[in-house]
Amino acid sequence: IAGDCLGARSPIRPRTPAMCLDVTLQPGARLCQPVPRGWSACAYVIGGEVVFEGATAAAAATVARARTLVVFGADGDGVDVRAGEEAGADGARVMLVAARPHREAVVRDGPFVMNTTEEVEQAREDYRHRRNGFEMADGWTSDHAATAAMR
Repeated sequence: IAGDCLGARSPIRPRTPAMCLDVTLQPGARLCQPVPRGWSACAYVIGGEVVFEGATAAAAATVARARTLVVFGADGDGVDVRAGEEAGADGARVMLVAARPHREAVVRDGPFVMNTTEEVEQAREDYRHRRNGFEMADGWTSDHAATAAMR
């Protein structure tokens, strides 16, 4: 989706350095994906079972099944993942996401994520009053809006 993997480069170039990989692992397959040191990374197991190998020989492997999120520390230089023994004939599918931390304050409340409590409150008010570009805001149009209105 975004980033480099196995010699392929996505045409998508995020403004903030980031990678988002949708990886399908056949039974027995393994991927050692480099991640720049200092980046934050996580993986969401979409289907099957995977094993994330430890960064060192002393570190334990982590087994994860479908609908599991695994968060990695920023002290490594990659993610080592393989299809687990319970992955089945279809293998496993994982979404790997990594990015340089933005090092900004994060405040969240429900679906709103901003930098300050005041910004979250303003976003909530904008949503309630159909302002600021929210879907279905006064004067806002799209093909999706027309379809939603017909339901």
